[in-house]
Amino acid sequence: MDRKAFDRVFIIIFENQLADSVLQNPYMKSLATDGIYLYNYHGVSHPSQPNYVASISGSTMGVADDSLHNIEGANIVDLLEAKGVSWKTYMEGLPEDKATNHEDKYFRKHNPFISFNNNRKDPGRLAKIVEAKQLEIDVQSNSLPQYCWYTPNIENDGHSIPIGFELFNPARRVDFLARWLQGFLTPLLAEPNFAKGTMVVITFDESLPHDDNHVYTVLLGDMVNPKLVETERYNHYSLLRTIEENFDLGTLGREDQTANWFRFLWGLDKPTFDWAAHAE
Repeated sequence: MDRKAFDRVFIIIFENQLADSVLQNPYMKSLATDGIYLYNYHGVSHPSQPNYVASISGSTMGVADDSLHNIEGANIVDLLEAKGVSWKTYMEGLPEDKATNHEDKYFRKHNPFISFNNNRKDPGRLAKIVEAKQLEIDVQSNSLPQYCWYTPNIENDGHSIPIGFELFNPARRVDFLARWLQGFLTPLLAEPNFAKGTMVVITFDESLPHDDNHVYTVLLGDMVNPKLVETERYNHYSLLRTIEENFDLGTLGREDQTANWFRFLWGLDKPTFDWAAHAE
């Protein structure tokens, strides 16, 4: 592309909800109207882990379950570093031994970066997979990278909310993650060091029940016009391809290469209609 649509991308990924269920929550609905809501966005597989892997590699890489996997192959970090684009991933509860499968509220299956051997075995790359408390330090020091990924812990992402919140009630799960997100995101968006030029992507790995894997996804930032709904069909490969286009990274030559990407960010394909005309 001749120009970047955003200077930074900040991805937050949640767990296991139908898009329509998420929109029932007032805060999540308000975010959808604050930005561009991707009405027809989908996960690419089931269960959770293949979606995480696909989001950074353009393929599920043969992963079809939530077990521990050590993957050979290129991923977005290779593209970013080849073009000198800074990156860091923020993981809530990341243990000191970053290769640990899970510990307390941290689950490695939600940290795709550590599953790729060329990231895990490279000390320089490993140093950029950090515990989430580092985010505040990076914001205050104005040292946020251009590509940021944030994985909440297993409670905050809505997967396994605490006892007393009706664990099997989807609405309660959404309420819990929305409450966390509001407390997390509101102060960040008020920080110029964070907000200026940053496109925030809020999405979910997959839908449960599986249905057609339709998941809530919204784009926020000063580069998007609020109250718009985009009805083109997209998925996790689309997000990856959009990032590749924005930073002129090339592709990984997998599903990202042919994925439908967010052309509307460059004014090449405008979102179809206004939220007010769509939402009840």
